[in-house]
Amino acid sequence: MKLIFLLSIFLTNAWAKPLVLISYFDPFNHAAFNNSQVVAQALMTRLNTENSSVEVKLCSLNTIYDKGFAQTEDCLKALTERPVLVIALGESTCQLKVETMMRNNDKSHGPDNAGNERRNTRIVQEGPDVLGMRYPLPEMYCALSPDERSQIDVSNNAGGFVCNNTGYQMSYHYADIQYGFIHVPANSCANLKTKTDLAISSLEKMIIQGVNYLNSDNGDQDLPHSTNEVRLATKKDQVKNLRKLYENKDACLKEYLNRAKNENERGFFSGLMN
Repeated sequence: MKLIFLLSIFLTNAWAKPLVLISYFDPFNHAAFNNSQVVAQALMTRLNTENSSVEVKLCSLNTIYDKGFAQTEDCLKALTERPVLVIALGESTCQLKVETMMRNNDKSHGPDNAGNERRNTRIVQEGPDVLGMRYPLPEMYCALSPDERSQIDVSNNAGGFVCNNTGYQMSYHYADIQYGFIHVPANSCANLKTKTDLAISSLEKMIIQGVNYLNSDNGDQDLPHSTNEVRLATKKDQVKNLRKLYENKDACLKEYLNRAKNENERGFFSGLMN
């Protein structure tokens, strides 16, 4: 009987789909909804099907400094298996905005949902000023068509609010997890349904490609993969060297790197970001 029980566990694990955890935020600034929740729930519906190659779990976060990080930790601890990929979603501009780095600075443009405001406060006192994220964004970017890629902002600035606070703490305290942050169109955008549908379609492709890449044995040693500890580049020389490396090697990765910015280049910031 014990042998049968152990065998059943082995077979269950062998047949288990790779797990992806997707977090989203609650409504902010008296909004009726947060579009990150709409996108996250749509992705779970589309990816949790019999024919899907992945399984998605959701994690709900409050738009409150430090609490978003603590709640992400709670969601990770509640899982029965380690996720292959963790994607955090938040609202931002009116297009998909993929983040490459997080900054060790809280800087409010208004209070969070608990009334907290911060002015140039370090998030982790002993942490570096900037942390590159550890998720296979270049490969995920290249899962999209040229038209889809043209409607994505490759960003080096996640703002100074709860999204950046959560993302920095996750990147610092859970460096072993493939964790990335992506901003989706905000609830206030014109033609929101069209923009949201495009974001959902693009993210579905990106997540599948990201999981497949992380589970493969052909990871690139210069880019984030499950077999290394590489982060997305933040320094000018790092970005420059990667551009040279891929100039004649891979057209899409070259395109991505040409759009990627280092930490000191001006990055787009929107007060809509949470």
